[in-house]
Amino acid sequence: MPELIDDGWPEKYRDPRDRPQPSVLRVTVESFEGIREETRNAIETVSEGDEQPAIVSFATVGELRTILTDRRIELLRTLLAIGGAAESISVLADDLDRDYRAVHNDVSLLVDHGLLFVVEESRSKRPYLPYERIHLDVELVGGTPAKSTL
Repeated sequence: MPELIDDGWPEKYRDPRDRPQPSVLRVTVESFEGIREETRNAIETVSEGDEQPAIVSFATVGELRTILTDRRIELLRTLLAIGGAAESISVLADDLDRDYRAVHNDVSLLVDHGLLFVVEESRSKRPYLPYERIHLDVELVGGTPAKSTL
C-alpha cells in the first residue's frame, strides 16, 4: 500500500476533489508583507461570510514568468475548458498535442507550486483544477527594479 503524505488535510479531504474550494484562483506577485496583509484581509472577509479566492503568490514577476510559461497556461486553460479534470496525463498530453513527458513535467511543476492537484486513481494520475477561473494579478510600478525582480 502506498504511504500517504501528511499534507495537513484531515482524512476526509485526502482526495482534493472532496476539499472545499473557492471558484477563483488568484495568482499574484507580492512581497512577504503584502501576502501577510492579504491574509489578514482574507480572514476578515471569511469571517463576514464572503467567499475568498484561493491565492498563490510569487515573490517576483520573473518567478511567475518562469512557472507560468505559455505552454503551462495553455495546459491550465485546457483543464478549465474541460471542467477541471482530465482522464489522465496521457489524455491531457493528447488533447494538447504534446509529448507525455513534457506534460507530466509541467503538471508536476504546477502541482509543486499549488496551481493544480493530481488525483491518483489505480494506475492513473488525473490532473485536477478545482477552480472555474484563474485571475492573474500582477502590478507593475515605476522605479528601477532590482535585477532579481524581473
